[in-house]
Amino acid sequence: MDRKHRGLFLKQPGVLTLEEFPTPMPSDEAVLLKVLSVGICHSDLHRWKGELPCPTEGWRIGAGTHEVAGKVEAKGEKVPNFIREGQKFLVYFLAQSKVDNKYARRGLMHHAVTPLTDTLFRGGMQEYILLHNYRCLVDIDDLKDIYATPPLACAGLTSYGAVKKLKNYIEPDDYVVVVGLGGLGLYAVQWVKILYPYVNLVGIDIREEALEYASKIAKVDVTINSMNEDPVKVLDELTKGEGVKAFVDFVGSAKTVGPYSRILTHFGIYVLVGTMGNEITLFDSSLFAAKECSLQGSFMGSLQDLYEVVEFARKEKIDYSAIVTRRIKFDPVRVNKAFQELDEGKVVGRQVVIFE
Repeated sequence: MDRKHRGLFLKQPGVLTLEEFPTPMPSDEAVLLKVLSVGICHSDLHRWKGELPCPTEGWRIGAGTHEVAGKVEAKGEKVPNFIREGQKFLVYFLAQSKVDNKYARRGLMHHAVTPLTDTLFRGGMQEYILLHNYRCLVDIDDLKDIYATPPLACAGLTSYGAVKKLKNYIEPDDYVVVVGLGGLGLYAVQWVKILYPYVNLVGIDIREEALEYASKIAKVDVTINSMNEDPVKVLDELTKGEGVKAFVDFVGSAKTVGPYSRILTHFGIYVLVGTMGNEITLFDSSLFAAKECSLQGSFMGSLQDLYEVVEFARKEKIDYSAIVTRRIKFDPVRVNKAFQELDEGKVVGRQVVIFE
């Protein structure tokens, strides 16, 4: 008998409606997951608003929700025995891309040429999701708070990949600045303290509540509200004119990259994650070159990175539960409101939608 399940479908910008979908059965290397919870990412918000296209029918489910935790409902005949029915997993959704270049062959699926398509990945805001390749699954069966794990697969992963890039640049007592303390920045301040406990950590945001919350979940040495004070002046005073060794920028606008790159010290690094500015000019390119500074882009993270992120969560080194400040029932009214309040800047931390 044909099975059906429910999902939230984006029929028009700003409106997710409850629909029924055929429940596919897995074959070959595919796995059917019963969704336990999903996270609401900022990129989902842009699709929800209609600012980013939903290129296929599949991406219209939950506006492309890609932070997914679930348990195995059924599996294809070629799925190995170490993946068991009922086992809980986090989804590295980019592993559903095609292995079509030398980067993807190394496991760097976030640099595959062929984008995800409807036949490879469907949005996660539904009761069941078919994954065509079991290799995208990362075991979370023994984590204490399964429902809070979905953001680890994007926000936690992306911030981890960005902070790891500082490794060869920073030394004890250097200053590291995290710009933007939203969902990614709240992970990033923890990663800095986990990976480089010997540095001085500074957090910058325009919201006092975000600064306060970041200070609760990590030992942020200095917080700066850029609406109330000039970060460049504060950082210059903090470093006694020496300059900042590393910035991790989750905003990426002309208001951040230009002025902040000016106060990098010698051999410093500016890691650009956010993309809120289409065109950005360095404050002084000759000074940037003379100091031998580095400008580094950072996008998502590898499957191996996600394994490492989950291991930190397993060992309780990263507080992934505290970052989830809202747990929402799978309901179109509540989920639409969650998107709306995220758009209005009313959300500190991350939101997850719970299906059970």
